Order: sequence, then C-alpha cells, then structure tokens
Amino acid sequence: MRIKIPKKISTPVYVGLFFVSFLIFFLLGFPWDSVERRIVFEIRSNSPVPVLIGDAELKGFSSIELRDVRVVLEDGKQPVVIDRAKISAGLFSFVFSKDVRVSFSVDAYGGKIEGKLLQNKKKNRIASVEWDINSVESSAVSGLFLTDGRFSVGGKVDGTIKLTGDRETKGFSKMEYQISSPSLLISLEKAWGLDVKEEYKNLSMVLRGTANRFESRIDRFSLVNQQLSLEASGKAPSPLRFRKGADMDISVTFRPSPEETKLVFIGGLLGFSGDDGSFSGQLRGTLSKPKILNSDEGG
Repeated sequence: MRIKIPKKISTPVYVGLFFVSFLIFFLLGFPWDSVERRIVFEIRSNSPVPVLIGDAELKGFSSIELRDVRVVLEDGKQPVVIDRAKISAGLFSFVFSKDVRVSFSVDAYGGKIEGKLLQNKKKNRIASVEWDINSVESSAVSGLFLTDGRFSVGGKVDGTIKLTGDRETKGFSKMEYQISSPSLLISLEKAWGLDVKEEYKNLSMVLRGTANRFESRIDRFSLVNQQLSLEASGKAPSPLRFRKGADMDISVTFRPSPEETKLVFIGGLLGFSGDDGSFSGQLRGTLSKPKILNSDEGG
C-alpha cells in the first residue's frame, strides 16, 4: 500500500497546518492550574469581605466556574452560600474597550441568579451591576439580615435589581429594585409589644422602588391573601448605606380579616379609615425606634 504525497503544497495549507500545530501545543502546555489559582487569589484579594472558594475551573479562555463559595458579610453571622458561580468576561471589551463587560450566573438557595457587570478599567471601578433573580428561597437570604426574632419570611422570590455608580465617588449611588413572590410565608412573633405567634401563608407580595445613598423610595409594597391585605409606600432607610437609625416615613393601608383578632388589634393602632374594615396611618421614626401615627395624627 502506497501513500501518495502531493509534490506541491499550497501556501494556505502550510499556514493552516502551522496554526493548528501551534494551537495544539499551546493548549497542551497551557498552565490551567496556575491561572485558576491566580484568579482565586485575585477574587479573594479584591473582595471587601472574606470569600472562601472550594474549587475553581477554567471554562475556555474567558470563563471560570467557582463551586462551594462562602461569602462572610459579618463576623458571627452565617455566610452567603453559593453552590456554583460561572463568570464570563468579554474578550473584545477587555482588549479594545475602556469598560470590561462581565456576565455571571449563580446557583444558590434553590434558585438561580443571572446578571451582568460593567467595570471601568482606567479607574478600576464597577460602573453598574444587574441581577435577574429566579425562584430564590427567601428564608435563607432573610436569615442573613433579620436577626431580632420578631418575624421571619419564607417562600420563593423573583425579581430584578440594578445598581449604578458615578464617576466621582466609589461605590454605588443609585438602585432600582422590583421583587415579587406568588406564595410568601411570614411568621410573626411580636408586633409592638403584642405576642402574635402566627404564620400567614400564600401571600402574594410585590416590592418596587428606587434608592440613593440617603434613602429608599418605596413605590409599592403589598401583601395579600385571604387573611389580610396591606399596601404601603413612602421613604425608608437606603440599602446602599443601611442604618437602623435612618428616618422613615411610610404610609400604610391595612385590612385584616375580621376573624383575625390579633391583626385587627394591630390595625387599630393605625386608626380606622372606612366601613370596609381597613385601617390607615403612618410609620415614622427609625427602624430601631418606629412610631405609629394614625390617619388623624399623620395628616
């Protein structure tokens, strides 16, 4: 058996063979482990809070997958737990643009979070971040912040959050948020000195608003099921610079079911507003020292 070798090979074929050979040798000799360790080091070094990463794996030249991630927000509190996170950077934006575009997806708390990030290379500053939240369990997330034991929440939530910064100062200066749940659960232990110790299930919830560094403007907050209906809007402490001593001024309309005697008592603190059994008033003061003003005092 004879193999026929062409007497003349064209220049494009030579060029193609060269690049294929170069790519094979490059991939075989590429220091994947060193790059993965370097990326983990950079993430931990540049994070403002401690980050523990169980495993990291490069996915091509522009993506990395992190697994078993723990983010410690505050000493003594449970960390944020991320099962899997995939981060991908746009190579063209990294090379040719002044802003680096990064997309990410996160599997955590039974759901998925996808988003994108824009970072200014010159100032090494994040310009904006967007999250799309899909079926994340609220009980685990709320446990990171609600530690006084007065109430807790559960159930899947969906929504969008967008943070943007400015060119003059570090950090984020604006926030837009919209969170919803078709079936939220609230366990209420205490409310204004009254022992409630009740669970309210299958609540349809909507939270929508904006925030800056000084305050959050709640456009709408609603909770509705067969036991109660609550609508609220107004000014609240900003999540961008959260302080329990920040002022709040929230208008509330609350209509409990007549059978829910404890909720009717709580609603009575706001003041009676109509024949439909609803109550209305204002929540003022601060989160640490809230004050209830009924509809007559609030006006």
